[in-house]
Amino acid sequence: MILLLMICVGLIGANSLVLSPIAAEVATGLGVARTSDVMTAAAIYGVGVALSALFLAPRADRVGPHVAMQTGLMLVVAGLTLSAATPSLPLLSLGQGIAGVGVGMSLPAIYSLAAILAPEGQESRTMGMVLTGWTLSMVGGVTLSAYIADLVHWRAVFAVLALGIVIALVILRRRAFPPHIPAKEVTSPLSALRVPGILPALFSVLMLGTGFYGIYNYLGAHLTDTLQRDVREAGWLTLSYGLGFGAAMLFDPWLDRVGPRRGLLAVFAGLAAYYVAMTPWMGSFAMIVGLMFGWGVLQHLGLNLTVSRLSRLDPRQRGAVMGLNSTTMYASVFAATVLYRPGFETMGITFCLWVSATLAALGASEALWARLIRTREDGLA
Repeated sequence: MILLLMICVGLIGANSLVLSPIAAEVATGLGVARTSDVMTAAAIYGVGVALSALFLAPRADRVGPHVAMQTGLMLVVAGLTLSAATPSLPLLSLGQGIAGVGVGMSLPAIYSLAAILAPEGQESRTMGMVLTGWTLSMVGGVTLSAYIADLVHWRAVFAVLALGIVIALVILRRRAFPPHIPAKEVTSPLSALRVPGILPALFSVLMLGTGFYGIYNYLGAHLTDTLQRDVREAGWLTLSYGLGFGAAMLFDPWLDRVGPRRGLLAVFAGLAAYYVAMTPWMGSFAMIVGLMFGWGVLQHLGLNLTVSRLSRLDPRQRGAVMGLNSTTMYASVFAATVLYRPGFETMGITFCLWVSATLAALGASEALWARLIRTREDGLA
């Protein structure tokens, strides 16, 4: 079952990444003058995910995460089917918006199911396996989408993703899930925000996500504008990062032993140091490719710990809590893109690295503070 959840993450995650490498072919096929206009559909997809995760993900607490996941996946199929058959950019944007709503429902539900299905004492290891689906989407999704678009057609990219999710849905419908006890009270973003420990945990998500996207979103521009490299070479960065992200599964058993607070302290401190260490090497393409592997390892560990931390707060409101996780992560994409841009345009990628190092240090400080409070409470008890 965990393997199937990982595949689902890979399939729905791929849709958020494949539009960029095939944007030129999509623009030509739809008669759009500027390739950048196609990315409007990606923006609408992100809005759909964020709003759905905020307002619809709590539904899982009533109907069960397995029902919410399957409902969300059916919406993703509908959105991808419309995207594959669309005759115009507005309908492509609509299709991506529908897919985003489906992802906002299904992704938090998948994370909730991973926490429910995890054997006792192996929560982080199980969550790490599910999160490795993002490696499938980054390494396989981005690479294969370019080949499919070139050899077949860009519409085939969305069609293949839709078919993959349909197959996953057929298998899921035949599997037995743990019985779900509906929440007695209606859960919502407001009720989830009252869960003890939720705000510090979401702060960790925001620091991790903003620090990542603040660099990742501008690496392509750094390669083409500063290093004068071909845009196609950015694929090597994604490949290296994805391999590091997947290889980090080897460290997931360590996370179960140390726990979220101590683990986040180590990971955030490691990220702060890593961002500083990356700074003098950003003029070398070969070094950046190598550094992406280590970055992928640290991000996997950070993502695993932040998601695991949230999933343990209140099992009765896990759907609402995990919805806030997805909303916060997608908010970090917007925040990073807007806040980092002025500094990148004046100081380059070095600015992005130093700001992200500062955010990682803030994340480490919160983890240290939370651990000190927990230690003192245990001592008083």
